[in-house]
Amino acid sequence: MDKHTVPLPPANSMNERYARHSLIPGWNQQQLADAMVVIVGMGALGNEVARILAMSGVGRLLLCDPDRIEVSNLSRTILFRASDIGRLKVEAAAEALVLLNPHLSIEPRSQPLIHGVGLAELRDASLVISCLDSRAARLQLAGRCQLVQAPCLDGGTHPWGGEVRPFLDPQGGCYGCTLTPEARSVADVPWSCLDTRPDSPTGSAIPSSALIGTWMGMIAVRFLLGLPCPSEMLRIDGSRGTTVRIESKRDPECPLHRPIDTVTKINVTAQDPILKLRQALPPSAVPYAWQPVQQRLECIHCGFREHRWGVPAIEPCPQCQTPLRPRTTLELDQVPDQLTLSQLGIPPQEILTVKIQEAWQWFELAGH
Repeated sequence: MDKHTVPLPPANSMNERYARHSLIPGWNQQQLADAMVVIVGMGALGNEVARILAMSGVGRLLLCDPDRIEVSNLSRTILFRASDIGRLKVEAAAEALVLLNPHLSIEPRSQPLIHGVGLAELRDASLVISCLDSRAARLQLAGRCQLVQAPCLDGGTHPWGGEVRPFLDPQGGCYGCTLTPEARSVADVPWSCLDTRPDSPTGSAIPSSALIGTWMGMIAVRFLLGLPCPSEMLRIDGSRGTTVRIESKRDPECPLHRPIDTVTKINVTAQDPILKLRQALPPSAVPYAWQPVQQRLECIHCGFREHRWGVPAIEPCPQCQTPLRPRTTLELDQVPDQLTLSQLGIPPQEILTVKIQEAWQWFELAGH
């Protein structure tokens, strides 16, 4: 989670760097420098969007993606090189972006969304950008953005185009609203351009990623500057040279529109032990995680059992090599005192749900 920065050049060179920007009506370079944007997903789209925001002068970027760079990424990602194969995407991207623009502060998070970005970080962001490749992941991000009323911009590609979905008004529609109840309930797994889908051709090349990423970057910069932005979904077809605007309405039946109400801040960080959290909460309070926490590992073949708290993981049984089955819980009241919240997969500035007797309350963790 190290931040990537380099020493800033003199102020006059910064002014020269953005001299062309200052000629654009409505452009406010300081407004961009003060902005913080969360980008979830650092594949082809995430590369393009991050590059545009970095070169535009957005001051702080938080990049979230657990994946590592593969050879197949190199044909569609502007920030990765062959020497980066095997590295974490967020680390390689952070280094490349700071070389593009040394005025940036970039924080890479190499965990999945729920473990990587806290709810309060989403709430405090100027904009959250979804560059994900899965319906389930998009719904998860949309749900977390709705909990804290964070503006979100989503995009996706197909072989010769794609879609850009601005959800910039938290009172308006969200990604969940664009799906039927049946579609919202169907879990899926991430699919890449190498996967075969029965209902569409395979693949998406750099022209599509660059095209959709540029649209997303354009809307993101205008939103950060307070300039008018499209509210409709944009369906872009490069093979025909067309862009169709599709109105996106809030679905009153969408279950994602349930924002958090009153939040109590506590002087506990994700790096602190669970004991400190207990001491900061009222007596008999039971904190809950948003994602299951591993409590123990069991082997269904030989009966091996071991208590091991942390992020769920699959590993072989030490006795018979059968994959161990993690047993999980959302309740954190039985976690050993010395374990830190981060060891349980709790990200910085998370907002925890806490049950106090029969009532539910919200408690916000402090930053680093």
